[in-house]
Order: sequence, then C-alpha cells, then structure tokens
Amino acid sequence: MSLQVHDLSYAHPDKEVLFTDISFSLPRGERRALVGSNGVGKSTLLRILAKRIAPTSGEVVCDTPYLVPQHFGQFDGMTVAQALGVAEKLQALAAITNGDASEHNFTLLGDDWSVEERIAEAFADWELDAISPATPMSTLSGGEKTKVFLAGIALHSPSVVLMDEPTNHLDRRGRERLYDYIGRPGPTLLIVSHDRTLLNLLPSLLEMSPDGVRFYPMSYDAYRAAREAETLSRTAQLENRQKELAKAKKAANDAMERQQKHSARGERQSAKRCMARIVTNSLHDQSEASAARLGKALQNKLQAMNDEIRELRAAIPEDAAMKLRFAPSELRPGKLLIEAEALNHAYIDGHDLWKSPLNFALRSGERIRLLGGNGRGKSTLLRLITGALTPTAGEIRRTEAFRIAYLDQEYSLVDNDRTVYGQLAACNPRMPEHELKIRLTHLLFPAAAWDKKCGCLSGGEKMKLALCSLMVAEAGPDMIIADEPTNNIDIASMEILAATLRRYSGTLLVVSHDETFIREIGITGTMTV
Repeated sequence: MSLQVHDLSYAHPDKEVLFTDISFSLPRGERRALVGSNGVGKSTLLRILAKRIAPTSGEVVCDTPYLVPQHFGQFDGMTVAQALGVAEKLQALAAITNGDASEHNFTLLGDDWSVEERIAEAFADWELDAISPATPMSTLSGGEKTKVFLAGIALHSPSVVLMDEPTNHLDRRGRERLYDYIGRPGPTLLIVSHDRTLLNLLPSLLEMSPDGVRFYPMSYDAYRAAREAETLSRTAQLENRQKELAKAKKAANDAMERQQKHSARGERQSAKRCMARIVTNSLHDQSEASAARLGKALQNKLQAMNDEIRELRAAIPEDAAMKLRFAPSELRPGKLLIEAEALNHAYIDGHDLWKSPLNFALRSGERIRLLGGNGRGKSTLLRLITGALTPTAGEIRRTEAFRIAYLDQEYSLVDNDRTVYGQLAACNPRMPEHELKIRLTHLLFPAAAWDKKCGCLSGGEKMKLALCSLMVAEAGPDMIIADEPTNNIDIASMEILAATLRRYSGTLLVVSHDETFIREIGITGTMTV
C-alpha cells in the first residue's frame, strides 16, 4: 500500500471535533477523488496526510507525500524556490560552483547536481518560462502559483501526491495540462476537487462525511447516479414510514380507547354483581396494569418508528430541495448598459495591461462569459466595469444607473464581522424580523446559527448567505458579475448556485474555467481579453 490511514481523528485547538475514526488505504499508483460537503474536513485531512499538521489521534503511513495546496497566502513572503523547498539546494550549488567546497554545502546538495536543469524543465512543462526560482510568490497570479506547485511534483518525485482544488485558478490550457497529467500512470493521487471534468478522470472516490469515509469504486458521474438513487429510495422509504406512522398512531389511539372502554365496562359489571370491594380493587388494578403495558408497548413502537423516520430524513440531502430566486430586472432586454472605448489600465510599473485596448458593449439580458488566460487581467476588467477601478487610458461609460451585484470567489459582499442574521438585516432594514428568519431557516441556517459570525462560515454557507442577501434587498440586481464564484464551494453548493443563476433573468457576466458550470447557467456569448 502507498498510503494507509488508521483511526484518524482531529479536533481544533478549541477542542471542537472535526472528524473521528477515519480509516482507508490507497494502493500504489491508485488515482482517487476525495469528495464531501464544505466544512467536513477534507483540506484538514490532506494537510495531516502531508504531515503539515498532526492529528489528535490515529496513524498515517505514507513515505513521501507532496501537497498542492488550495490557498497560497502563507507563501507570499517567499521566493518560488523557498515555496518549493529547493532554495537551500540552489544556494549550496551556487556556493560550490563559486569555490566553497564545505561539507555543509555538499550535504545540502546531495547528488542533485542537475537541480537547476530539472527546475527549468519542470517549469517549461507547465508553461512557466517567464518565472525563475528567485521570483517572489507575491507577484504571481493564482493560476501561476498553482502551476508552480504542480511543477514541484517532478522536482520531488513523491510516492503520494495530494491536491486540494488544483483547478481553482487554472485557465483552460492549465486545466487541460492537468487533465493530461492525471490520465497518465504515475504516483498515487488523492484529489479534492469540485471540477466534475477532473473527477470523472478518476476511477474511484472516497466520500467524506460526519459518519466517516465511504469508498465508491466508480467515476464521479456514476457515484452521483448511485447517490441520487439512494436519495430517491430513502425519500420513498420516508414517505412510506410516515404513512405507516400515521396509521400506527391511529391504531394506538383506537387500542387505548378499546382498553379504556373494556375497563369501564368491567367496573360497571362488577358493581352490578355486588362483588366484594377487595375483588373489585384487584380487578381495577389488573385493568390499569394491562392498560399501562399496552400503552408502553404502543409507545415503544411509535418511538422506534419516529427514530427510523428521523434517520431517513437526516440521510436525505436538504440542499437538493432549495430553490433561490431573485426579483426580475426591470430593464428592457437589449438596452445598452456599458460601453468601453480604447480601454486600458496600467499599474505602478506603467505598463499597459492589454497590448490592444479593449472596445466592447454590454446590454441588458445578455449572458456573457469573460475568457482569458491566467494573468490576462480578467479580474481587473471586472473592477473597471463595477467602478472599483478607474481606467488609466480610454473610457468606460454607463448609460444609466443600474444595480450591479458582484460575486467573487470569497463572496466578499458578506461582511465577516456581522452575524448571519445581522448580514441579512443590513440588506433590508425594512423587512420584519420574522420574515428574515424564515428566509434563513429556508436556507438551512437554524436558529443556533443566527448569531454566528459570517467570518466563521464555510464557502458554501457564504455563497447561500450572499444569494439570500441579494434576494431580500428591496430591489433585485440588474446585473450579476461573478468572478470564479465556484472556487471555494462544494459541488452541492455549486449546483444551487448554477440553478439560481440559470433562473436569473437579468444581465450575467461570468469568469469561470469550469465548463460544466458554464453550460449549466446558460451562457450565450463570450468576451475575450
């Protein structure tokens, strides 16, 4: 076995338990997905497997793991070489080349005399020719950072590669390169992803839930079909059990009424026969004892049925029934909203972002996908469109006042310092408190979560709260701009988002490299930078 996990548990520093008794194994060379809801602990599990953090209990057997992380903020103070863990080797090689033949330098370098050539080859393989080991990580785009860590696989030759949402920031070419890599024989792979194209390249998957890890020897689409069949079966079981419970309650009531009538009739007959009081009391006690036994038996039966119904209801995903809808835009379709002429933007270095200035027009009702490789300025263009940035060249005009909602991958329209209820109340102070709480309950935010800080929410929870914030506003958005909105949410949340945007009737401008998501939301046009 290449990777073995035995009875793994993890609790946060505040003692809150994240998961317990996780056990599974991966044969050498196996390629497997790890799926599960936001907040279940997938990223934490990968960090434990990569030996970045220690578990609370349990054991991991893995010789040489390598992690391609989802987030890169901790590397922004490093060079590329430092982030990849090869800086000391490069320094030792440079020192030896310059005549410093100390034992320390030879120990650091080992037998890796070709480290510079291997780095250049790995970088070229991932189209990172403009990046050197000395490049600061903080200057790279999200896609370039991902490619740096993907290139690091060839440098370290690990036995197990762990990837946490590796396609989040990759452009189309980067994704295709990653798909090709995954399809070739190589090290053992365990990948957390919501990219359904990637997931379907993997022959098996592990589903992580609060109940543990369950193995499915099938592709993602087959797994989804199996899970949907399970859900339909459980739903049918639930409906049948609820009908049986209603019948059982009626039968229990009828039985108790018969028992009470029988007892009353017996007492009347005893009185007519003038039985001795001691005999009458004995018969009364027997009758009460019989009624108590019957009542307890019926109560136990009903409790068992209630417990089964509760278990069935808990096993049915609630997200599947959630439907979110915005108020329709009042702008007539085809109305010119934004027009740009010779648009460009230059940052501190003075160089224009786009070699050719941009000219475009956006009209109401359009559903546009913004295309462009990593580092081509898609997010900058969106900020110019919203007015968050001012162009340094050219002009961008809004033909009239209209409402824009901006959904980025962090769902930053949700204020992390507010509570869940406070976020919704701030979006529509005139809406009655009970109405807001009904919306929160509908979005699966129970009363216990209303006072929770938004900064503690998972990506999927923030997404649902952001959409609800737009829904309760006094007027719906005329345009929704979404910048990689699926990056930090699970697949169930992505499906809710896709269904919501598909039903949205206003103008939609989306940046996403997820082809499945683009198809699901009904994009009809493209704009390229």
